[in-house]
Amino acid sequence: MQRTRPNTTWTLLAQISLLLLTSCSALSAEKTFAPDDQQNFANPERGLYTQFTSQAESDPLALQDLRALRDDNISLLLRMYYLKTFRDQSLSEAQLDLIRNDFTIIRQAGAKCVLRFAYSQGIGEPDAPINIVLNHMDQLAPILRENADVIATVQTGFIGAWGEWHASTNNLAEPENARQIVFKWLDTLPPQRTVQLRTPRQKWMILENQTPLIANTAFANTPAARIGHHNDCFLSSDTDVGTYDNIEAEKTYLHAETRFVPMGGETCAKAAFSEPNNARDEMQRLHFSYLNLGYHPDVINAWRDNGYLDEVKRRLGYRLSLNSIQYETSAAAGKALPLSISLSNTGFAAPYNPRLVQLTLAAEDGSAQYTTTLPDDPRTWLPSNTLHINTSLNIPQDANPGNYRLLLALPDPEPTLAQRPQYAIRLANPDLWNPSTGQHDLGITIQITE
Repeated sequence: MQRTRPNTTWTLLAQISLLLLTSCSALSAEKTFAPDDQQNFANPERGLYTQFTSQAESDPLALQDLRALRDDNISLLLRMYYLKTFRDQSLSEAQLDLIRNDFTIIRQAGAKCVLRFAYSQGIGEPDAPINIVLNHMDQLAPILRENADVIATVQTGFIGAWGEWHASTNNLAEPENARQIVFKWLDTLPPQRTVQLRTPRQKWMILENQTPLIANTAFANTPAARIGHHNDCFLSSDTDVGTYDNIEAEKTYLHAETRFVPMGGETCAKAAFSEPNNARDEMQRLHFSYLNLGYHPDVINAWRDNGYLDEVKRRLGYRLSLNSIQYETSAAAGKALPLSISLSNTGFAAPYNPRLVQLTLAAEDGSAQYTTTLPDDPRTWLPSNTLHINTSLNIPQDANPGNYRLLLALPDPEPTLAQRPQYAIRLANPDLWNPSTGQHDLGITIQITE
């Protein structure tokens, strides 16, 4: 807990329990909250995305384009770099500078990116030899580490047509080469970031293991816990054009895996499988966090015409809302203030990157604030569960008596983004969100006494 006065901050202790799925004993007051089931708004690392493609040393991002996306409630882009000029040589300083500058633009716009690199823009076009790929990854490593705060996840790319791990002209999809690329990605990125593979069979090949993640193995700094999935022919056929071989077994595996790692992609053809009822079932089952707004246009336009696109916009990734808060209306300085918070997630997935949960008591006269960071991990807030946070906040011994507003925030843990409201999660409840601070005013007043 932090207590803040003008130019003064000091750290305090909080006595907090872990995330529970049972409520605590009844407290003296309760406030219930209505969900907002209709409004679409931007939230970090989820939703429909727009792809921005760069050919070698060209097509830099433009700040006005990304700000226009934010105005349309889109916070995510896929940044695709084709490196055709460099199939037989190192990346130029001009190329590296372009990538650096792109990350600056992404951060200025309040956005994040899914990242992919490739050498081939179609079947039959060459990719690059493995030594060239690894050299390029070495060149990119310091830039990516420096800018990992605005990388949502990385698609492993590099191999074959469109970087989708097929039609390689240099045998890059062979197990030995593919493992080198994946493990180099994991070494390059900080441990809190994930990579994505194109099919579940590719993860099985890389790890030589078909056991899906469970709660006890998730969110660790292990290859299994850091490799997610993307499907770039989603809802296009029974096998999604070769994405699946043993369809039911592989989807069962993905259902378990994607509770803990990111899943996203794009459609590639309009089909019976892309009709709303099946699309909804598949997005729920596979915990989809993001989809390409631009592809396939026949699918997107059909969803727009039949009204399903609005639901997709709202439910891709997480959609968190408060149900109720039980609390004590007063607490003495130096004593504990118990709280029990109930939430729901009506999205298709949980957040897949680390996220802070903070409660703040803010004096109504502006004289002090006390902020506690809870140990709860929103990555465990799976859809269709009622979630409970039972906590007890210790009020500082020297807290000023008076009335305090209770605020809730879910900021990005990265120091470069923690104070930026564009990177905080907004709850799907009306009249709580403060876009200037990234906090939710819960409409609850707590009296602190001497």
